[in-house]
Amino acid sequence: MRRHDGDAGDDVRAAARRTAGREGRPQVTLPILTALPGERRGYVDGPDGQIHYRSHGEGPPVLLVHQAPWASIQYRHALPRMAAAGFRAIAIDLPGHGMSDPPAHPSIAAYGESLAALLRGLGLGAAAVIGHRGGALAAANLAASHPEMVSGLVLDNAPYLSAEERAARIGRFPDRQDIAPDGSHLVERWAWVRRVGDPDWSDETVHISVLTYFAHGPWKEHGHGAIPLHDPAPDMAAVAAPTLVIASRTDPLFGSGARLLNVRPDWEYSELPGGPGMVLDRPDEWCAVVIPFVDRLFAGLRPDAG
Repeated sequence: MRRHDGDAGDDVRAAARRTAGREGRPQVTLPILTALPGERRGYVDGPDGQIHYRSHGEGPPVLLVHQAPWASIQYRHALPRMAAAGFRAIAIDLPGHGMSDPPAHPSIAAYGESLAALLRGLGLGAAAVIGHRGGALAAANLAASHPEMVSGLVLDNAPYLSAEERAARIGRFPDRQDIAPDGSHLVERWAWVRRVGDPDWSDETVHISVLTYFAHGPWKEHGHGAIPLHDPAPDMAAVAAPTLVIASRTDPLFGSGARLLNVRPDWEYSELPGGPGMVLDRPDEWCAVVIPFVDRLFAGLRPDAG
């Protein structure tokens, strides 16, 4: 049971020193989470309300789909890099994440339909769709359900899990809804991300992760909850678009990449050296794999082509 007595403040300060006060780390300036330089933001109407997105650049459309419980801010480094490569890079806030309204019934299929609604609302043709973890499942669902909307697919550490593995993940992630009077819920979440996430994540990335998580309020674990309830096999079998599978070697989901290649040997495959979410702190390495694949999908269609 959590203590809320007069000694709690000392406990929080001690935890903060342990989790965030490591010697040798430079002081980090607070990052901007709302209005990123050079982006345009907007909304389209979706099946469950408004869908928020960020957009950078002009050219063939590339839709980026975040993992749970993140939001479009996950792609803050990738968006300008994709734009500089000649694409219109669009990052969605999935329903219940970021600034998008929540779905009535959270599911991978509902998230897939929100992607379709965004592409329709923006009046775009077929897009290259890039999804990370649970976002990859939503991207594959879109490609299977609306093949005319997807020119190519990038599945970044998609959780391709067996029925037994999915069952074991139900209710796995804690979902506290209360605010600790001493603010210890923030420190506890910081420590949890450090323990469960990538140990190489920067303090800035952990900071953004914690703030984004709590900003989602009662919806913050909807995405994690939807993953084990969805069988990805039918979607993966139905995808017709050219597809790149990315597997990061120290990501717990690394083995999913090989599983996908076993069922879809026609897909391309690339390994990255890091862990969960290389796009967050190692965007150049991530883009070095993603951009050439997307470039081939749109050969001759970028503004600077020819």
